[in-house]
Amino acid sequence: MAQRKLLVVALATAVLGGVAWLNTPPALVSAAVRPQLPDNIEAWLADSERQVAAQYPLIPETEKRVTWHGEAGARTPYAVVNLHGFSATRQETAPLAERVAAALGANLFETRLTGHGHAEQPMHEVRAEDWLADTAEALAIGARLGDRIVVIGTSTGGTLALAMSNHDTADAVSDIIVISPNLQPSDGNAAWLTRPAGPLIARLIAGDTRSWEAHNEQQARYWSTSYPIEAAVEVMRLVDLLDSRLPMQLQQKLLVLLSPNDEVVSPEATKQAFERISAPHKALIEVEDAGDPSNHVLAGDILSPGSTEDITALIVEFMRRR
Repeated sequence: MAQRKLLVVALATAVLGGVAWLNTPPALVSAAVRPQLPDNIEAWLADSERQVAAQYPLIPETEKRVTWHGEAGARTPYAVVNLHGFSATRQETAPLAERVAAALGANLFETRLTGHGHAEQPMHEVRAEDWLADTAEALAIGARLGDRIVVIGTSTGGTLALAMSNHDTADAVSDIIVISPNLQPSDGNAAWLTRPAGPLIARLIAGDTRSWEAHNEQQARYWSTSYPIEAAVEVMRLVDLLDSRLPMQLQQKLLVLLSPNDEVVSPEATKQAFERISAPHKALIEVEDAGDPSNHVLAGDILSPGSTEDITALIVEFMRRR
């Protein structure tokens, strides 16, 4: 009888261990390659976005976009690359990137992360590797547009900017600006998503889909307010990747903008990570009462219209310090 009980326990342990192993997301390794860009970047982007939209329609004004400061095709001393956050689009902080580009006399590229900007099936079968590839593409386009690149990344866009800071596509990046970077979600339970059986447990507790309520109609239009739990797992794979690289030595200047009252990501985790990042010049600025009820998106007409001008000024002033 005792031997039979031991056998049952051993089998149960093996089964549970197998389930845990099968439901453990693999560690993320940045393997994004430098993309080969055609001569006519705008036509290539338009064709690429049309192909994406043919499968899952895109919400208007979320497509990847190049904005020329002057004559189309003419390089500028600076190029601004804008990386939006998870579940958002380039409308997230608009017109912040446009204002910064205008102040610098710079061309601008605004990306659309894979799985984002869709009215239907948002984040369907998306992988963190896709977002790293999107970032590599954005940096390569930035290098085509200007001599030096200024990267502005918001939330998980900030995570991507930092994760790709040492990639070969970042050679021309001079300044990294991260707004409310996702170095750890405010919900500590999110860390379990990349642990053994984490996705399985999340589904059992919260279901297959995560949904949240938008603050206004514009946010409901340009953000994905419902997405599969697997997409949240991919975000945490990115967070884990960046954490594994700390302490980090940057070749670029670094500006971190955050709210001490952020309800989406942990400001304390951001401050701790900031101390473990070395850079030629770095600064961390706390922004209070930007307007966003969640104290996360610190600029932009949709959530923080009153702070866009101030955030633009902070970024431009930081960049002009040498």
